[in-house]
Amino acid sequence: MNIGVIFAGGIGSRMSSANLPKQFLEIHGTPLIVHTIQHFQDHPEIDRVVVAIHPDWRDRFAHLVARFELTKVNWIVDGGATGQESRHRALRAVANDCPEDAVVLIHDGVRPLIDAQLISDNIRTVRELGSAITCTKGNETIVSSSGRHIDEVLPRDFLYVAQAPQSLRLGTALDIYNRAVAEGEHDSIDTATLLRRYGHELFRVDGPRSNIKITTAEDYYICRAFFDVIERNQIGG
Repeated sequence: MNIGVIFAGGIGSRMSSANLPKQFLEIHGTPLIVHTIQHFQDHPEIDRVVVAIHPDWRDRFAHLVARFELTKVNWIVDGGATGQESRHRALRAVANDCPEDAVVLIHDGVRPLIDAQLISDNIRTVRELGSAITCTKGNETIVSSSGRHIDEVLPRDFLYVAQAPQSLRLGTALDIYNRAVAEGEHDSIDTATLLRRYGHELFRVDGPRSNIKITTAEDYYICRAFFDVIERNQIGG
């Protein structure tokens, strides 16, 4: 069993859309959250989807699920105060109905340029090797800096940017999130961070650079440009 775990509990504080959380902003007439879920909806290996959404926007999202016929959305849960809490709540909802060896693909609700191949690669990597972290190769020089001083220039040959999905077995996911809470951690950056903290081996899944997360207004316009290209290619055949 393979489950898409979509967390979209935030309200987009770094976007200028004060009246509408970023996950509900539209591209080509469809909200970003729907674009994201549609990839999981259409993928033949994905059995169900759970979505953690801000409670104030839960009714609006439920309406979108019906309108766009997102039939694989099996659970809608209230998001927490942090991304970690939202992911944890979603995982607990899945655990009530699914076995511990189910593969969960944890993905940002505002990362809508994921594709079917990336979903397949994550599932295969978990089943064949272990926990899978989607990454893209760094193509610029990375430095570490304290204040305005450059402390170190890092060789980029082995540097990657961690993205999503971040995929693993349900039992493993619950264990690391439960342990984090027990230790007083409620705002970890992502699942990969918790996996490393608790000694799990991680395996890289190479993803496209286009698989961006919509965090700022600039991200939104870049994403829209990608969708324009995809639409032109589809129309052009």
